[in-house]
Amino acid sequence: MKRLSLSLLLLLLGSFASKAQYSDHRDRNIDSLENVVATWTPERLSAAPYETKAAVGLAFNHLMYAYERINPERSMYCARRSFAITDELGSLYRPYLAAKFIGTTHYQKGQYDSTIVYYKTALSYLDRMAAGEAGPDTPEGYPQKTIDDARSSLYGNMGNLYYSLDSLSLALDYFAKAGEIFEQYDWKESSAVLWYNMGEISLESGDYEQARQYYEKSLRFGLDAGDSLWIATPKLGIGTVYMKQGKTTKALEYLQQADEYFSKHEDQEFTDRILTLDVMGQALSAQKRQLKSIIGAGILIILLLAALVAILLRERRLRKEKEGADAVINEAIGELIPEHIEATLSEEEQSEQVPSGTKKIVIVEDEKSILSDRETDILPLIAQGLTSQQIADKLFLSLPTIKWYRRRLLMKFDAKNTAEMLAKAKEAGML
Repeated sequence: MKRLSLSLLLLLLGSFASKAQYSDHRDRNIDSLENVVATWTPERLSAAPYETKAAVGLAFNHLMYAYERINPERSMYCARRSFAITDELGSLYRPYLAAKFIGTTHYQKGQYDSTIVYYKTALSYLDRMAAGEAGPDTPEGYPQKTIDDARSSLYGNMGNLYYSLDSLSLALDYFAKAGEIFEQYDWKESSAVLWYNMGEISLESGDYEQARQYYEKSLRFGLDAGDSLWIATPKLGIGTVYMKQGKTTKALEYLQQADEYFSKHEDQEFTDRILTLDVMGQALSAQKRQLKSIIGAGILIILLLAALVAILLRERRLRKEKEGADAVINEAIGELIPEHIEATLSEEEQSEQVPSGTKKIVIVEDEKSILSDRETDILPLIAQGLTSQQIADKLFLSLPTIKWYRRRLLMKFDAKNTAEMLAKAKEAGML
């Protein structure tokens, strides 16, 4: 996508200067042009009048474009001859065209050092034109729009060059200069392509927010121009940014809109369609991963909450078991303390003379008075047929504690087994 867009930019930049810079020579008779230049060797041409030199220079200029696709070597030779002749005549615009053409040819071959030399040479001619210098064929000087047209084209080419050299800041700088001229003359389609390319550069450098802003600016120009291609293409860029940022839902929204166009023009935009589907696939995969992460996080939270509840319940149970154990201990201790024993005797018995240090224990007839609060809680549960473990779970007490209480109840009711104990309890009206 990047290479394709940059190539499109190069073509679009040149299209606005077509009338002044370039005429389509594919319908011209190359042989007739060759006949013109063939009769004028450098030695003979040096002695020819200005008009003849200008005509031969123009013929070489036509030939450099005519041979561009069919014979690159001949095209380069004609460009060099056009440059030499028109520069010698003091022209500014024709040498600019030839220098730019030679630089672009070197660029296409990957010869970037030579490209820089010729692009800077071309820029020097534009600077002279902008300063008001006139050529022999343009004594009144060059129109500002012609200069701006040429300058924007050259800036675009230089942006391509520095992009290829990975000098992204310089590439963005030259693209921005071209963009200023595009906006000045309201060249919407070229602006859309330009800002899209700037978005591509920012995306590659990892500046996603800047890339999104450039893509959105490209989209605005595309909408203004009414060009469906340059509405869909920036949407592809915006969708790619959102995908990189992990905003998969927004990414898929823009990508689907882009694909609506590319799928209808697949014969022309098949590369863009493939790229769009590839990014959509990445976004869908990322969305699935995010969904799995969310589900995993939800499960983890549920497990943590369950563990927390279990811990709280266990803490509550332990607290209850401790309270139960404390009650058992307190009851056992209480039965051994003389004051407790005295409390179980009648006043008459307490007044009897007994040997020092001894007391008589009397069990009152009301069994309710001999049951502790915990025993009162446990007795009905035993009557319901609950096992010791079930009673322990219900009262949040330990199993040994429940068993201890059961033995205590058997002893207090003087029963040999649970059935006898329950019968006596029922008889006493405790159940």
